Amino acid sequence: MPADPWADRAHLRSVQYKTEANLAARQSIYAFQHPHVDLPARVLDLAAPSGSDTIADIGCGNGRYLAELARGGFPGRVLGADLSPGMLQAARDHLNTATTSAAPASAAPASAASAAPAAEALATPASAAFTTAASAAGSQSLASVALISADVAALPLRDGTVDVTLASHMLYHVPKPADALRELRRVTRPGGRVIIALNGAAHLRQLRAALAAARGQDQAALAERITLDGGESLAKSLFPRVTRHDFVAELRIPDPAPIADYIRSLPGHHEHADSDPLVEAVLSALTASADGHYVITTHAGCLIAELD
Repeated sequence: MPADPWADRAHLRSVQYKTEANLAARQSIYAFQHPHVDLPARVLDLAAPSGSDTIADIGCGNGRYLAELARGGFPGRVLGADLSPGMLQAARDHLNTATTSAAPASAAPASAASAAPAAEALATPASAAFTTAASAAGSQSLASVALISADVAALPLRDGTVDVTLASHMLYHVPKPADALRELRRVTRPGGRVIIALNGAAHLRQLRAALAAARGQDQAALAERITLDGGESLAKSLFPRVTRHDFVAELRIPDPAPIADYIRSLPGHHEHADSDPLVEAVLSALTASADGHYVITTHAGCLIAELD
């Protein structure tokens, strides 16, 4: 395993995010969040795109933000980009599901090819070809979205072509976050916004402490490479205005299975021939509440970085 599997491009593409299984396992524990934070909906609400805006979701993963745009019937031009072909396939699948469920029964399918000409207007001449995921036609659903495999360090997009650029929970996968933010700023038009989602330092602190104890590691070794505080400082050094929004809640998990799935999704568990002892050690280090729930802090946040 690479020294830093969270930022090694080959590991991310071919192991950690070869399919959506690991990401989906980690996302699933938020079903137990109180109060529930629908992060894609909250972030997009804060981003406040107009109907004529172009949105680029960089590091789109399995497409939660793209699907939210589809369910909301966003009429503008949308691009999803990710380093991993496996994530793009998952995003395409989830997007098609979201748009099918959002479409009126009488709507006819849109042409998948309709996304390409609009999205290719954003691209540099040497960029890779876009693939498309068609949505259902009609005023209540997203018209189309283009998907492309791309590295945030060198996006194949023209300068200043995006109105709202999303970077959700992806900066800790980038070897040089400052360079990534400069690239996001480059592709965003004057007056546009870069929306950065990250976790706070206390996010999942109980689980991280238990995992560190079970692995015999210093808890600092399991800290995220860049947190909300670090992202805010970095964004303020690159953008004239940055507004921060915090979402603090807690997980109340009644059963150990979601925690076990979360642990098995992390880099490093493959080093153990049998992951069960590690899972059992983590669960024993977590303290259940009087009603039998595992209570774990969550702290995510959103930074709205505006350009002049």
